[in-house]
Amino acid sequence: MNKRQIKLSCYLDQIIEVEMVLNQLNRLKNQMNISNRIVERDLLKTKCQLELSLAALCILLRKMCENQFIILNQERRKDINSIIHSNRFDFFEDDKVYVYSQKGQEEVNIIQLLDYAKKIFKEIV
Repeated sequence: MNKRQIKLSCYLDQIIEVEMVLNQLNRLKNQMNISNRIVERDLLKTKCQLELSLAALCILLRKMCENQFIILNQERRKDINSIIHSNRFDFFEDDKVYVYSQKGQEEVNIIQLLDYAKKIFKEIV
């Protein structure tokens, strides 16, 4: 396996991690009536994991762009930078994330971001 293929494999692993965290978040939302205190703690932890895994994915996408694996359009670059530079993060039911930074509140659709990441991976491989 050459160096480029190893990098692509690492990129795919990050996409899979974000999807796993999203699935966990949705599963926890469906269990809110079980034991609210336990589920709320797990929900908060999962939201933190989502924030970190999305930031890692965005850094990865930016790195892929810098290594000339992909070309990012201006809108995608804005979403990626918003997630990377956020100081607060809110997740809502409609798979949108609101990130807060010095620029204020910005909305990012994480499903579109994940779909984009999967699409470019398939194109590269």
